[in-house]
Amino acid sequence: MPVPASQAPFANATQRREVVLGEANLAIARDWADSFGVPLAYLYADNADLAEVILAFGLLPESEQRRLALELKARVSPPATRARPARKARAKPRTG
Repeated sequence: MPVPASQAPFANATQRREVVLGEANLAIARDWADSFGVPLAYLYADNADLAEVILAFGLLPESEQRRLALELKARVSPPATRARPARKARAKPRTG
C-alpha cells in the first residue's frame, strides 16, 4: 500500500516517534547547554580535548571564529586544494 503524501518522510509510526524523540532530546540538550553556558556541540564532543576546543572556540568573537575556522580548514585540506604561496618575482638580468 503506498504511503500517503502527507506521511511520505515518515513511512511508519515508529519512524515518526523516533523523529519526535530525537527532536525532544535535541531541545533538552539545547536547554542544558544554555543553562551551563556552553555551545551545544560541547555536549556532543566525543573526547575531552575536542570538548575543550569547542568551548574555547565558542568563547571567541564571531569574527575571530571565522578567521580561526578558515585557518583550520586550510591546515587540514588536501595539498592539491591548498592555496600556494605567491612566488617571488625573479630579478631581471641587467643588460648593458
